[in-house]
Amino acid sequence: MKTRNVARTAAVVIGIGMLTATTPAFADQDVKAIWGQAYRTNADHGVAAVKDLADDDNEVYVQYTRSGHGSRIFTLWNKKGKGTTTYSGDGGTVTIKRVCRSISLASDYCVDR
Repeated sequence: MKTRNVARTAAVVIGIGMLTATTPAFADQDVKAIWGQAYRTNADHGVAAVKDLADDDNEVYVQYTRSGHGSRIFTLWNKKGKGTTTYSGDGGTVTIKRVCRSISLASDYCVDR
């Protein structure tokens, strides 16, 4: 019994270690909710992306800033539906601020970074 618990604990620790090792370098800019995900891509992190994860007919969008543009907030919409990703054009380094779900006749629901 004790040997099985040690083996299980070791398996969990190894699994967590592998997940940590495969986390992308930009994970600190990854904002995910059950219905949407926002992140940045490209080698210089100059492209914002927003993915729709829910089959609910609601649009998702990301709000972000870009280096070289002061405190201006950019918004990138994904209106294509579940499983699709929309990308911004390439430019200065992107900082993700929030990912939001646009809900008809109600306030949008957002998750901040």
